[in-house]
Amino acid sequence: MPSLKPFLLLVLLTTLSSSQLIAQLSHKVLFLGNSYTGVNNLPQLVHDVALSAGDTLVFDSYTPGGYQLITHYQDATSQSKIMASGWDYVVLQGQSQEPITQNGTFAAGASNLYNQIKQSNPCAVPLLYMTWGRKNGDANNCPFFPVMCTYQGMDTSLRNAYLNVTEALNGEVAPVSVVWSYLRQNFPAIDLYQADESHPSAAGSYAAACCFYASIFKKDPTLITFNFGLNAIDAANIRTAAKLMVLDNLQQWNFKQMPTSGFTYQIGAGTNEVFFYPITLGVQQTYLWDFGDGTTSTALYPNHSYANDGTYTITLTTTTCHLQNLNTSITDTTIQFCSHTPTVSTINPWLCGYDTLWTEPADAYQWYAYGSPIPVTTQYLPNYALYGISGFSVISSINSCAELSGELVLSNPWSGYYFDALGDPCAGDTVQFAVLHINGFLFGLENILWYKNDTLLTSMINEDTLAISSSGKYECKVVDPTSNCPLDTTSYQIIYNCNVTGIEVRDRNVNFTLFPNPAAESISVQFMQAPNRETIQIYNSLGRLVKSINTSNSTTKINIANLPNGLYILRLKSHPGNALRFIKN
Repeated sequence: MPSLKPFLLLVLLTTLSSSQLIAQLSHKVLFLGNSYTGVNNLPQLVHDVALSAGDTLVFDSYTPGGYQLITHYQDATSQSKIMASGWDYVVLQGQSQEPITQNGTFAAGASNLYNQIKQSNPCAVPLLYMTWGRKNGDANNCPFFPVMCTYQGMDTSLRNAYLNVTEALNGEVAPVSVVWSYLRQNFPAIDLYQADESHPSAAGSYAAACCFYASIFKKDPTLITFNFGLNAIDAANIRTAAKLMVLDNLQQWNFKQMPTSGFTYQIGAGTNEVFFYPITLGVQQTYLWDFGDGTTSTALYPNHSYANDGTYTITLTTTTCHLQNLNTSITDTTIQFCSHTPTVSTINPWLCGYDTLWTEPADAYQWYAYGSPIPVTTQYLPNYALYGISGFSVISSINSCAELSGELVLSNPWSGYYFDALGDPCAGDTVQFAVLHINGFLFGLENILWYKNDTLLTSMINEDTLAISSSGKYECKVVDPTSNCPLDTTSYQIIYNCNVTGIEVRDRNVNFTLFPNPAAESISVQFMQAPNRETIQIYNSLGRLVKSINTSNSTTKINIANLPNGLYILRLKSHPGNALRFIKN
């Protein structure tokens, strides 16, 4: 009978070879942090757990005690290590309290380090090291930052800060604090802290290492066989926690985005001048503009003037790069310049709703409002207020050559009237819907008209306040005979539906306010309880979004100095039923 040993040996070798080819990965990682990274030599520990699972971590680290991200940005050693290049990941760990006590500095340090990293290696991924709340909170900072009085409050605030920064950088985050939180709840006998209730114990560092293994290699941490001196049961429970919290939710911790190359443009006042505006959507990417006349630009918001009339195709190429994977998006559009240049004119040096706009005579016309075509194709645009305020342009054609005008940049003079209606009749309040003026008083010449469900409340004519105690659609119109635009009307409408349940009910539990009001340079939005990754949106009186700010802080200061004077509405993206109004003056 022939021997089967050679055949079995061949099968065994083939199986082992295939397994090793599939399993083995190698990544180069730079760790920049402080004692939280340095204690128990976390980079070496990540290397050891990866090696036990068949993978290779090539690493370097720099972890001086107490270092902040901004300190690393300013440190020559950190800079030289970043510039060593070739990194797949650069781990960024801030000082344990700075994401709360110095949130602005924390974000600035991360942004500056990101720019340094991308200059040296465009494909390196910033990997934020999400640290944890102290075991029983931070007693020293508790009087100044109440969220730090408890572990839960501190841990949640740190988590939100790291998530916000990671999203802004389009990077990834190693959610160590999430793994720690799971272990605290489910395996309280595993002590993750040293005696100072801040730095990680051996078990705490092992949990961090398993988290980093799952984050970097995108593989199951239960494959790790190295226990770092822990008893087998504790080590196994920690690895399982890392699998559940990290590997099974990888998309939740990945904020990398594909490039986007859409753009808009606006014709300038100069000869054949164009201003270009990319639609960034918050993506960290590079830009290459080809203007179609042999010139290019890498600016974010370029403007360009063409030497000659003609038709040009503008191409925008945007690029992102992660782990040597180059991603590109391309968009192009055509612009034509003719021997004539249309303009948009109005009789008055301001806009009034009954005005007629006009342009120079041509063969054909197409009017636009805020860049979108409207159904007017003659030389004149009467009753422009049907389509909005300002932002009008026109394309006129002569001898089959069409050219776009610049946008009309005049603004409707604001009357100074605004409205206030705080409270909720559905919750048992009586809402005072009041008409106010930025000067602090009404002039007495106004014609004030109140409506409920589109019916004029004749008994309330010229009253400055309407008491609301039930459902309905309410509207106030203020006619100002002294305005630059005669019969100028300022109006505002609110709707209360006490039969609606669901998201509106939950919205009313979100308590926030803003101050000062009116304001000139900035406003501050204050929440009763720090939100979880909220987006603050500011709309002008026409309902156009003019500013959007991400926050997870209890108080957020917003610069409004560049906004035109007028009435604005502030909403929360995840709670659109809540709104506050403020005056910019």
